[in-house]
Amino acid sequence: METQARYTIVGLFTLVIAAAGFVFVYWLHDLGDGNGAAHYRIRFDAPVIGLRPGVAVLFNGLRVGEVTSVRFDPDDAKILMTEIAVDRTTPIRQDTRVGIDSQGLMGSAAVSLTGGSSTAPLKPDGDGRPPLLIATADETESLGRAVKTALAQLDGILADNAKPLHDMIDNLSTFSAALGRNSGRVDGILAGLEGMTGGAPKPPPLSYLLSAPEFPASPEPPTPAMSSQIALAEPTALVAFQTQKLLVSAKADELTPLAAGQWADSVPNLVQAKMVESFENAGFAHVSKATDGFTPDRQLLLEIRSFEVTTAAPATARIEIAARWLGADGKIAAERDFHGAAPASAADSPAVAAALNQAFQPVARDIVDWAKATM
Repeated sequence: METQARYTIVGLFTLVIAAAGFVFVYWLHDLGDGNGAAHYRIRFDAPVIGLRPGVAVLFNGLRVGEVTSVRFDPDDAKILMTEIAVDRTTPIRQDTRVGIDSQGLMGSAAVSLTGGSSTAPLKPDGDGRPPLLIATADETESLGRAVKTALAQLDGILADNAKPLHDMIDNLSTFSAALGRNSGRVDGILAGLEGMTGGAPKPPPLSYLLSAPEFPASPEPPTPAMSSQIALAEPTALVAFQTQKLLVSAKADELTPLAAGQWADSVPNLVQAKMVESFENAGFAHVSKATDGFTPDRQLLLEIRSFEVTTAAPATARIEIAARWLGADGKIAAERDFHGAAPASAADSPAVAAALNQAFQPVARDIVDWAKATM
């Protein structure tokens, strides 16, 4: 008996909780619908595209509710009856106008209400149904009909201008045919324009190097002088020689750079690097550039006075470099000019670079031999 009594109590408690839940839900629905929303009916006398339950209801552009139902009038299939729920504070009056708007160009339809000047509120029908609003055909013109109208206007414009458009297409066809027949000339013109504006891609110029002369191995041990700290300063030169260009001279005192080809570095830097290599090939133990940050015993100063190919027959490469020994006391200990020459087979870049390299060999060798003798 006690067990049956406990089951009865649990069952009654469950039923009470369920009933309370239903009452609470009903109360919420009644509160939200009865006290927060007002219902209206709308009659559309013309077809409306995109109208369905759930679409927004706008009053003067502000969303105030939504469509709750859409159905056909049972007495007239051309009439569409719609029911909406809006905020109770929405001032809907007897002269409120009804229309259909679109939310964006490709958005869904929305019921648009526009406030009137009347202060008389709408009243429910005698049978208790919600108040009725009537939308005229002009006010319910849909976006689809507006698009059709715009397309019809566009079609009219095209029809009125058919001949000018046809002539324009014919002219384009004639122009494209002319371009096709003269494509080679057009390519040449475009290539010329690219060259003038610097837009045409150019291959990198070919670069040339000087060669440091080799020295035969000496059977005698190196002298103490050849173990001295020697620094080679960057050679000085006129501005014309401070370039990577290969220079030729058709007349005396005239220098012309070649358009194609270049040295791997400026002429002074290239001569400095190859002179350091020449001293090392001759057996000098401590030779470096003056910018390397050590304290030398002596410093070799070079001045480039000539480094070009004369194109007057016979074409000849000519190099002149003046050398000076600068002692630790800052005084010049010895100085001498060195000359080199070599024939050039042509005035183009490969021949000019080869001739100047050949002329550089005796100049570099003589400077190293002179350094041995003067030290």
